Amino acid sequence: MLYQDMTRIELVDSGYVPIIKDSTVFYGGNQMWFSDTNKSSKDYIIHHYGCGTIATADLFLYLAIKADLYRTGVTESVLQGTDSAYYKDYMSYIRKVNAYYTKTKRYIAVLGPRIAYAFNSYARVYQFGLRARWKLTLSYYDMIELMEEMLAKDIPVILSIGPNTPFLWKNEGINFYKREIVDVQDNNTDNESSIHHPDLYSYPTAKVNVNSHYVTVTGIYKIAESKRVNSSHESYTKEKIMLRTSSWGKLYYINYDEYRNYIDNSGGTFTSSMIYIK
Repeated sequence: MLYQDMTRIELVDSGYVPIIKDSTVFYGGNQMWFSDTNKSSKDYIIHHYGCGTIATADLFLYLAIKADLYRTGVTESVLQGTDSAYYKDYMSYIRKVNAYYTKTKRYIAVLGPRIAYAFNSYARVYQFGLRARWKLTLSYYDMIELMEEMLAKDIPVILSIGPNTPFLWKNEGINFYKREIVDVQDNNTDNESSIHHPDLYSYPTAKVNVNSHYVTVTGIYKIAESKRVNSSHESYTKEKIMLRTSSWGKLYYINYDEYRNYIDNSGGTFTSSMIYIK
């Protein structure tokens, strides 16, 4: 199946929070960078339960990257006047955010209300004039409207894919996807070579059954499914919504309908929701 963008809402900085590690630029941070060899250590807890801390700390960094108003002593410990972070400094920064703000717990991790509290504590200290709330029982349309509102204001959205509720031992989840430009066969050329079409994409599966995890939404794409009619024309049928996200230091896409179906059938609106900031 091919897809074509109809509308999109994105953060201004398409690179989100660049973390430089071993000459590779990552799309935000990754809790798996922390060691899990010592079960009694804070690093072990971050490794296994720290996705909410990573999302919160990356949110602080994105705000600092986009405007000097949001640069603080905390974020400058890693940014140091630049718009990116080096891995070693980033690891120290995450430990600091965890110790002073999110306080990741073993098994419990960081609950949504705690992330909102952490953000508000940070914003109050540095007088940002922003306030966060953990939103409960959002409908399909209310949630997408709030995400669009935040992205239009250049504020990333921390989104929770909660655990299976009430059957916490189950492992049902949602898929993460990659986005690839489609090579379209050009039959008008003699060599019948494939060319890049700038508007057509495919979304191959990258991960399956993801749950009990926070991601950061950095863009919303409303797209039309495209079915090939012949070699040079497509018919566009129905619309769907894809969320561009930062997770584990990489860029992934989530099908919004699949996410909402997960909430209705396996998760719940209390644990699968979002941090709303205004």
